[in-house]
Amino acid sequence: MATTEMWVVVQLNSEPLAFPATLIKEVVPWQTLNPVPSQALGVMGLISLRGETLAVMDVLQMSGLGNVEKPSFMLVLDFPDSRVGVAVDKVEGVQYFNVDQIDTNMAGGYIQGTMTREERLYQLISSSALEQLMGQYTDISIITDPG
Repeated sequence: MATTEMWVVVQLNSEPLAFPATLIKEVVPWQTLNPVPSQALGVMGLISLRGETLAVMDVLQMSGLGNVEKPSFMLVLDFPDSRVGVAVDKVEGVQYFNVDQIDTNMAGGYIQGTMTREERLYQLISSSALEQLMGQYTDISIITDPG
């Protein structure tokens, strides 16, 4: 039996990326960030969201692929041990992908695999690999812990 999962499709510099819907706590409009004293790669700044301080990350910068040029939204990702904001250009909406059809030939880094639909290539994010990558570059708790 085919396993279909819900993914939230966003754009980073016009490239479609899909995040597992279970990873996303919410999508919020882009806001001005507070600068961080850290030089941690990929950390754009901090934001206070309903009393919680979140580090906002640029996954393109973390992976050496440039920068998110004009973010208009922030995904709030809910990892088991932390919550992080991720800058995105555009939120396209929800897609359902059959996980048995994911092409893993281009997997690597935080990309679990790809899916082609209507002549468009979607890169599917692996939540565990993304969390690991973010942890590698910066200890979010150090940045967000005022003590």
